[in-house]
Amino acid sequence: MSPKFDTVAAPDILFRVGRRPDVWEWRGWESAGPDGTFGHRWDDPKSNYRVLYASCDRLGAYLEVLAWFRPDLEIVAECANIKDNDSTAPPTNAPGRLKSLWRAARILGRGASDGVLDPLVAVGRSASLATIRRALAGVALKHGLQDINAEMIRRTAPRRFTQEVSRFIYEQALPDDSPYGGIFYLSRYGDDVENCAIFERDGEPFPVTHLERIDISIDDRDFLEACRLLDIQPE
Repeated sequence: MSPKFDTVAAPDILFRVGRRPDVWEWRGWESAGPDGTFGHRWDDPKSNYRVLYASCDRLGAYLEVLAWFRPDLEIVAECANIKDNDSTAPPTNAPGRLKSLWRAARILGRGASDGVLDPLVAVGRSASLATIRRALAGVALKHGLQDINAEMIRRTAPRRFTQEVSRFIYEQALPDDSPYGGIFYLSRYGDDVENCAIFERDGEPFPVTHLERIDISIDDRDFLEACRLLDIQPE
């Protein structure tokens, strides 16, 4: 009997920020790390398939890539304690500054799923978590986890565990033997940000149709909103 998962239909439109020239491409295996993955949450621990990460809206796509530039939490706390600045102190760059070269090297991609991704496993929902808990109990204990729940699924470490979850879902099939298109999950940067991790499958067409490649301008409202939420100062 097929494992029971909560599933959702893939969004009609997806967004992704990536390096030029083509944001909608599988990353080359030559850039994988020593462990055979690209260091992301849902990468394949056995290095057989690649995963394309995308967001369901523009703001989410920006938040996912810009979060790396957030000021360190200790700096944020220390800045909040400053009452008066020393006017004689030498000026320094503000924390969380984003150089204009970052924007110049990247584009925002808008693509269509064309229905080939359906369905996606909603990994953080109750039925999916129950199935994963039963199937991967031993894997979780091996990685030092005491339980499998929504909190553990969203943690950044141990990343190898969520990669094992990806592999488990990838190997399952629907009752008609058709595969799952990938994983639907909520961002660590807000429950209102919905993301997709799309599986690569041999012999199948590329799962996203290119619709638009958009230059990231300094007056892009979603880009600026992401910077505001993340305390980043763009140039």
